[in-house]
Order: sequence, then C-alpha cells, then structure tokens
Amino acid sequence: MLEAGSSLRGAAAAMALLVRHRFGSWAVPSFRAIRSWLLRVGHYALMRPLDRRTPWLWLVDHTIQIGTQKILVILGCPLDHVPFGQRALQLSDLQLVALVPMEKSNAALVEAELEQAVQRTGRPRLIVSDQGSDLKKGIADFQSRYPRTAYVPDVAHYGATQLEHAWDDQPRWQQFIKELQNTSAKLRQTKSAYLLAPRMRPKARFMNVHVQLRFARRVMKLLQREVPHPKAAECYGWLKEYRDDLAVWEREHGLVQTAIELVRVQGLHAGTGPLMEQAWGEIGSRDSTVRIAERLRAYVTTYQPKAKDERFVASTEILESSFGKLKRIERQQSQDGMTGLVLVLGAMVGTCTETDLKEALETTPQKKVDNWVGRVLGPSMQWFRRQFFGETKA
Repeated sequence: MLEAGSSLRGAAAAMALLVRHRFGSWAVPSFRAIRSWLLRVGHYALMRPLDRRTPWLWLVDHTIQIGTQKILVILGCPLDHVPFGQRALQLSDLQLVALVPMEKSNAALVEAELEQAVQRTGRPRLIVSDQGSDLKKGIADFQSRYPRTAYVPDVAHYGATQLEHAWDDQPRWQQFIKELQNTSAKLRQTKSAYLLAPRMRPKARFMNVHVQLRFARRVMKLLQREVPHPKAAECYGWLKEYRDDLAVWEREHGLVQTAIELVRVQGLHAGTGPLMEQAWGEIGSRDSTVRIAERLRAYVTTYQPKAKDERFVASTEILESSFGKLKRIERQQSQDGMTGLVLVLGAMVGTCTETDLKEALETTPQKKVDNWVGRVLGPSMQWFRRQFFGETKA
C-alpha cells in the first residue's frame, strides 16, 4: 500500500494470488489485518520518543476533508539531517510530530498545539508553513515565547501570491482565461473534446497556473508553423492575439518557478540571492516583471538565516505530498470525513526497519489504536450515516 499504491483489498488479494500460484506459502492476511497493522505502526510513530538533543525543523499545515473537522499536522526533521544541496526533502527524511483534530482553528489553538509538540522534539529552530491567517498568527505568538525559533512561509505559496497580485486584475489575463473556458464549453460534447484546455482549480489557482500556460504554449507552436495545424487554427486561432502576453506571463512564471526550484533543493542561505539572480539571467523591464522579481528578492532577504553557516528549509511541498498520498490510501473514505486512517501518516514517513516494525506491532495493540480514535477523532461520518439510516432497516 505505501510503496506500490495498492488498496487494502487489493493488497490482500495480491498476496492471496501469490500464494495460490505457489510463489509463497504464508498465511494470507485479510484487508482488515493490513489496515490494523498500518494504524498500529502509525500510532507508534506518533507516540514514540523523538531525539530532543538536536534542533528540529517543523512543517505545519491543516488537511481538510468534508465536515467541520480538520487535522493540524506537524512533520519534523532534525535540521542537520536535511540534505541541502543534494535533493529536496522526502517522506523518508521526516517524522510525525503531531496529529491534532480541530473543529475550528484559530491562533490560540494553533499556538497551544505547537506548545504541546515541544514536548516531543524540544523547541524547534525553524517552522515552515503556508500563510493561512490562523497558522501565521499562532506561529507568531509561539515565537514570542521562543524567540530563537525562526519562521519561513512556504516559497510556493508566496510565489503564487505574487502571480495572483500581478495577474488577477489584468483585463488581458481575465480575457485569456475566459476564452479558454468558452472554447472548452464548445468542445466538451464534440469529437474534438481531446482538445479541451486544462481546467483551473477553484482553490490555489496560481499554484497550478503552469498547466494552462504549458497548454497555450504547445498550441501556439502548432499555430506558428509555416502551415498552421488546421484543427488548432479552427479551435484556438484566437490565441495568436495573446502571443506577446503569453511571453510575458511565461517569463514572470519562470522567475517564480526558478526561485521555488532553487530553494527546494538549496534552502535559504547567505548565497541564495546571487544564485537566484544567476539562474534568472536578464529579467526585462516590464513593470509587473520587475515587481515580481523585487518581491522574490525581498522574500530571500527577509527569511534567510542571519548566520552565514546556517540554512533554512523554505518549502512545505513534501507535506502537501503526504496529504495527497494519504487521500490516495483512503480512497473513497476521504469523501466521508476523517477516519482512523489518518494515522497512516505516521507509517508513511521516516524509514522503518524490520526491528522497528516488530517493536511497533508488539508495543501497540489494536486496543490502543481504537482508544485513540475514539478519544481523539470521535464518531466518523460513516458512523453518523449508519445511525441516520439505521431506522430504514426495520
């Protein structure tokens, strides 16, 4: 499940298939047994002692499904274990520090949970999160008590905000998006539906705007041939009017993306600014482009560590990735609110040896997991649904 993307029932069926064809002779676990193992390993990861002797990095965010409940998640890593300059953080680098259900989230509640998490890792050296108002204020209040703890907003969210400020009020950008939507509406129920443009997401639109830009660029290449592609000309001939605009938008998006990719691997440090300028090359003189570059420079200057020999992580991408992987594992259950499967986050992160697994399963009986789920999560959406429709069985 964790490595090959199988479902609970799929993992059980695959093992049964191997035994039936004599590739193994073990007792085949049911999908319920596999689920139990995952939750017990996740619970163990959430409860086991962590090293408090070294400065830690915390990645903090909420994961939300249907209903009012959200989960505050803190994934952590000792800062001296971060592979700066080699690669971006991976799930195997991280540990589950906190997993806290919340009916509502505000600065005071966030600060209280951060304070509680100190018991596991000690005071963190660095906290990275998006710029949600409750998280930002809660972290600021936490910093007032722990002034040695630095805060860095996620570079991808920051960059997307700069694009939103630069483009969202531009009539040309608004018209471009409207033209894409109108063309898609005309093509959706036709044989040419394969030419549909990618949809913009309703939330965090500017974190994924590269999809629309890439589509427009590829269509433009077909239109600029010596003999334009007839189908491209028929459906997207209007795109030629946006050739100059697209060049600017791609350049500005490129500035943001270059900064993100650099910081993801290198982190923030004293040399980040010069490296970013070198990677950018010539910026151009358009006001919006210059403004975006200035704000990215300001981000680096503001949040890089003061000590020359120190580096900071500035991306929560791996945390967002863990949420996506959790929803894949939950599959349909992710449409029914939070369940005990959120504990799988603990099994997804870190590196687990056979000895670790043995200790996790021996020290964490299913009863512990059931008690945690009942005490912390409470009844699930499925439970309420069963109660609601229970009377119909009579």
